[in-house]
Amino acid sequence: MSGSAAFREVMLQAIDDALLVLGEIVRAAIYDRIEKDCQIRRGEIPEQLELFHKALQQLLGVAAKVMEKLIAKNLYRRLNLNFNEHENWTLVDYVDHAKKAHK
Repeated sequence: MSGSAAFREVMLQAIDDALLVLGEIVRAAIYDRIEKDCQIRRGEIPEQLELFHKALQQLLGVAAKVMEKLIAKNLYRRLNLNFNEHENWTLVDYVDHAKKAHK
C-alpha cells in the first residue's frame, strides 16, 4: 500500500471512529445523508474533504466543529503525531498539517 493510500485509510478510520461516538445508526445516517445530498461516498471523503467539511457543517451545525476536532485527534493519534488545537482550523487544515507532518 502506498503512503497516500495508507494515509487515506487511516483518515477514513479516524472519521469512522469519531462518528461512532454518535452511535452506529447515526453514523450510518450521516454517511447516507452526505452521499445523497453531496454525492460523496465514504471512500471518496479524503479527495472531497472540503465538501465533507461543508456537509458536516450543514448536518451538525455548531457541533460540526467539535466533531471535526474529534476526527483530527483520532487522525493524529493514529499517525503518532501530537495534536495541538487551533481555534480557527477546520478539518481541512488539520488534515493538511497531518499530511505534511507525517512525511
